[in-house]
Amino acid sequence: MQIRPATAEDCEALLHIRNHYVTSSFAVFDEEPLVAETVARWIASFSVSGPYRLLVATDGGRVHGFASSQRYRDHPAFRQTVETSIYTAPGESGLGVGTALYASLFPTLAAENLHCAVVGIALPNEASVKLHKKFGFTEVGVFTEYAVKRGQYISSVWLQRQLVPSAA
Repeated sequence: MQIRPATAEDCEALLHIRNHYVTSSFAVFDEEPLVAETVARWIASFSVSGPYRLLVATDGGRVHGFASSQRYRDHPAFRQTVETSIYTAPGESGLGVGTALYASLFPTLAAENLHCAVVGIALPNEASVKLHKKFGFTEVGVFTEYAVKRGQYISSVWLQRQLVPSAA
């Protein structure tokens, strides 16, 4: 498996993966399937350097999943914090794709001026919580029934991981 930065050529595969979670789970809060133009703009918002990255796991030209680090909030106080996301293609959970993606993402972030990574995981999702804890994330709390999708309230557990020692 190869881990590399996502490109515009990955749009269709990433659209498929993202829409799978939009339509079949509560893992993402979008309610309507995304269109290619939206995913293309999303891909273009990342860089091959800097704190905001989008990596894909590929094998034989097929995209098996993606991981990203993105701006947590627009406030200047959060400039050293990123929010991470990780998703595998349908049917590929538990096959090592997520581990390979995070094993590549976090070393790339080590060279950036970052201090903390956070992630919110819609519950229940034991596999995602386990993966994040494997990579040093610790639980900081649960937002109980703070979102609603398809008439169902959703809770999320939030985890964080320090990326570098505090310099501030």
